[in-house]
Amino acid sequence: MKNQLLCSLFLTTFLVGGSLPIDPVQAEQPILLAQSVWKPFSSSAGGFTVLMPGTPNQSQETIQTKAGPIKVQLFQTFRPNQAGYVVGYSDLPANAIKTPSDVNSFFAGAITGFTNSSKGKLLSQRNINLGNYPGREFKVQLSQGVIVKSRFYLVDRRRFYQVFVVTDKEQDLVQSINGFLTSFKVTKNPSASRNVPKENLNASLQKAVCAQNWTQAIKVIDRMRKVVRNPSTQSQLVAYRQQLQGLANSNVPVPASLLTGCTAAVPAK
Repeated sequence: MKNQLLCSLFLTTFLVGGSLPIDPVQAEQPILLAQSVWKPFSSSAGGFTVLMPGTPNQSQETIQTKAGPIKVQLFQTFRPNQAGYVVGYSDLPANAIKTPSDVNSFFAGAITGFTNSSKGKLLSQRNINLGNYPGREFKVQLSQGVIVKSRFYLVDRRRFYQVFVVTDKEQDLVQSINGFLTSFKVTKNPSASRNVPKENLNASLQKAVCAQNWTQAIKVIDRMRKVVRNPSTQSQLVAYRQQLQGLANSNVPVPASLLTGCTAAVPAK
């Protein structure tokens, strides 16, 4: 991934997220956090859930880079006199990140680009994971006591998530900040339906069944179950998988006439 791409991506993200209306508050003024303001928020298109203090505002930015245009989706909630809570995601160009080394370089460049574009100072960073997905947590010191605490995640080397808080009241909001960051979860594989369309899976299943390659057919069924959300369809897939497993265990060829849609079924050798 080119450094220019990273700098452009994070410069835009910071400019949007950095315009927080954080006003000075006297030290003796109490900061009250009503737990009722924290509500679950989910994005079907974004494939994530998170707790946010209120309904977030959604915006979209299109960034022109040497690798092509990249759309950044942002969800922002600002609590006056306290903090701004932001979740963003974008899909990186295909094959931009190919190896584990590329992943490390991407995160390093992303954090450097964010820090430099905000004219901040990197205070800390550490490797983290969200399930099987790699990530980085870091904190940047901005001017006038404002800090950004953020977590970046990379899913399948394609979808990039940014979860961060901007505040000048870090010590008063430790529980809220950590609660927000840890509440972020990926609800589905965002590239599954994009990279493996259902109709292609159906074709792959038909081909495997007609060839009586039951092992391959079972693998296709398992891939279908990852992208299908309808409970009824899930039940049908489970039942069909059991039938396929029975055929695989019996190792007995099935007459072509019994296989729907297979005009000339040829058992796999």
